[in-house]
Amino acid sequence: MTINILAVALFSAAFQVDSGLAPGERPGPYSFVVSQGEKRGQLHCFVCEAEDRVMAIVFARDTSPQGGKLAARLDEVLLAHPQGKPSGWVTFLAAEGTGVDAKALEWARRHKLRTMAVGYFEDTVGPPSYRLAADAGLTVLLAKERKVAHRHVFGPAGPDEAAITTIANQLTALVSPAKAPASGAK
Repeated sequence: MTINILAVALFSAAFQVDSGLAPGERPGPYSFVVSQGEKRGQLHCFVCEAEDRVMAIVFARDTSPQGGKLAARLDEVLLAHPQGKPSGWVTFLAAEGTGVDAKALEWARRHKLRTMAVGYFEDTVGPPSYRLAADAGLTVLLAKERKVAHRHVFGPAGPDEAAITTIANQLTALVSPAKAPASGAK
């Protein structure tokens, strides 16, 4: 039992790496090949399109089930909060010729993604300005007003249910309209 706990702690600690932009940094433009939707087969820059609106950016190294659960939850949040036109996308990182396009399309359909775009960057390193760690299986960036507000990094197993809930709640807070303070209270 102690060995199992120690192994889990070591496995978790191994993925406490910096991957992606830190909170406060600005997401730079990058293009990737879109695997689903009206822009399928085209290079597109969703960062450019989003401008200063809320963005959920997911970099993934494989089509894991947990990554799919996370993308589906983020998709639900974006669909439930269309005001302000927030956007989200999953960028798979894969070398050319790996069949990533077909895998990404099948993964998006399996997880019933409706608003989250899915595509691939034809390099396992990812966009250089994002500084993605080679051993990070999944890097999630939530941004608003052209600045990263939250960053989450996971190993190959991806996020657990608690992490998925946390990230969905953070995105909900970013896309929810600010409530005006009550005035005239006595």
